[in-house]
Amino acid sequence: MELDFKIVVEILKVGFPGLVFLLSALAYKLLSRVEATENPNKDVLKLIKSYMYINVLLAILTMASPIIDYMLSEKSEIFNISAVAASSGQKIGVASVCKNEKYVNRYLLVRDLDTQKLIQVFASRVIPCTRDKQIVLSPDDAANLGWLPTTPGAYVEVVTALPGYKFAI
Repeated sequence: MELDFKIVVEILKVGFPGLVFLLSALAYKLLSRVEATENPNKDVLKLIKSYMYINVLLAILTMASPIIDYMLSEKSEIFNISAVAASSGQKIGVASVCKNEKYVNRYLLVRDLDTQKLIQVFASRVIPCTRDKQIVLSPDDAANLGWLPTTPGAYVEVVTALPGYKFAI
């Protein structure tokens, strides 16, 4: 089993799992070479065994890291919010939200509870809110939710994207 340099580079592009795979392949290669000899050296076999244990530990770390990342990462949240359409001055795809909300400067997926239509907006503008949470949408975004120009507003369901992420719709 000869590993070509180009293949090694392609495997390493996968990242840490690729490195673990290569280390395991090299352990197999070492073991097969030592076993091919008539009298394998016990010290060399012991070293290969230790090397394989390290590979098993690295493989476990590779499998556990996405699970740990999922458990520790921030989750998307769902909110029911009062939404209104701005009369003018609001750009399409940009929403105004209450000043101290968690979802300021994040992408939001907004679903009208009556029409079941979805839009994605970026909550980059802030507005002062007294009691109720509120989101202000552009007239075009409101139309994309199925609202008529005479619709004063409605309650919508808002799902937040993770910070730095955008929904793929």
